[in-house]
Amino acid sequence: MSMDMQNAPSKRAIVSELSASLEERIVWYHHMQETQPVRYRPEHNMCEVFRYGDVRQVLLDHATFSIDKSLPEGFPGALGVSDPPQHQQLRSLVSKAFTPRRIQELEPRLTQIADELLAVVIAKGRMNVVTEFTYQLPMRVISEMLGLPPEDQERHRQWSYQLLAQTLGIYNPDNSELLRYFSDLVNERKRDPRDDLISGFLTAEENGAHLRREEIINMCLELMLAGNVTTTMLLGIAVYHFCQHPEIYQALRDDPSLIPVAIEEMLRYHFSAMNVWRTARHDTVLAGHEIKAGQYVVGWMGAANFDETYFPHSEQFDIRRSPNPHLTFGHGIHVCLGYPLARLETRIALERMVAHFSELRMDPEKPVQFIPEMPEVIQSLDILFTRADAQISY
Repeated sequence: MSMDMQNAPSKRAIVSELSASLEERIVWYHHMQETQPVRYRPEHNMCEVFRYGDVRQVLLDHATFSIDKSLPEGFPGALGVSDPPQHQQLRSLVSKAFTPRRIQELEPRLTQIADELLAVVIAKGRMNVVTEFTYQLPMRVISEMLGLPPEDQERHRQWSYQLLAQTLGIYNPDNSELLRYFSDLVNERKRDPRDDLISGFLTAEENGAHLRREEIINMCLELMLAGNVTTTMLLGIAVYHFCQHPEIYQALRDDPSLIPVAIEEMLRYHFSAMNVWRTARHDTVLAGHEIKAGQYVVGWMGAANFDETYFPHSEQFDIRRSPNPHLTFGHGIHVCLGYPLARLETRIALERMVAHFSELRMDPEKPVQFIPEMPEVIQSLDILFTRADAQISY
């Protein structure tokens, strides 16, 4: 018998139980992997999974572990809340508009936006990385891709974090305003198609099937959330790490070709609170542990990314780590649709930063602020930088 998602512990509560210290968190993950790789918590009717192979199995085996109740009731999701066969059809239609070629064609525009943002702050010798750069870059990119009016970008950012709070179970917001907003945009694109994703979603077709209106709206919301939040988090964490470890920043300046590999290590190392929720469709056995139908299964991707079997010396941050098969973007059919865009945005942003700035330093008068429920997510980061004049180009 399945439980109502409303009776499940919130994702916020689960994450808040983790130590704020990354070092302590890694030690605990290793302990659980060695002694209790699958832990049953009867107070929540929930199993937690810690080893890489087991987490990957939970992600891959959608016939056993359903994504249907992975998000709070009422969350306006599409891909992130659907199981096969609906998921395959939906993803196939969405992929016809959100193509790898379309993402790669963004590179010149991404470089232009990054340089425009950095040019504004270069004369000051300082910037708030979050408000002046890491918020702005992904927000402008996903807004342009969806064809959203530039004057509404601040609203889009606020809505993105409203949706994030909802996924974490922090509160249950009233989404009626943003649903009406995107409903109106869909109506506009029906009357006046453009070269944007909403128009692409409207025309996507496979074997006579089309995306329904609600699916298009929900896909826009998922892309707005993923497009704004993920890159903002990743870039903020990267700059914070560089300020703490200037030798790493210098290594990337000396050899920018290391940046893509460094990004993968950032994703593995600094997203240690990541987890995915599933519900067991039927009785099953995982790593010798019985799981009953209807039980929640939490796959700790953050723990899996420190599994010594797959990541030797996992406690070490290594910008040359290869291979690096981390699970931060998920795995299998529900792998994050926007991960190529997040990687591209972050690569270009870091390439432009190492070209513009020879040194990054945190402002001692403005301490870094963090979101309490997710200690790794930077809210505010003021840095001072030294210009690399010889390498600046606009």
